[in-house]
Amino acid sequence: MDKKFRQVIEAFNSAKPISGFRPETEAEWEKLQQAHIELGFAIFKAAGASNSEARTLSELINGGVAGRLLLEIAFSENNHD
Repeated sequence: MDKKFRQVIEAFNSAKPISGFRPETEAEWEKLQQAHIELGFAIFKAAGASNSEARTLSELINGGVAGRLLLEIAFSENNHD
């Protein structure tokens, strides 16, 4: 694992909400979403995508309303019984 990928993983791990498992504040949601965008970027780069391709793909999947909805589904209480 290269240094940049390790940094992304560390940032992702540090995005864990202070309030517990599920983000409760808008700031916690935004931090988590940004971490997902950066993680997606690193994964696409590792798979051979160019910087612009990796950024575009990660933003489309993990950014905006769609990315937020995916996070809300993933962090819903119903998914962790």
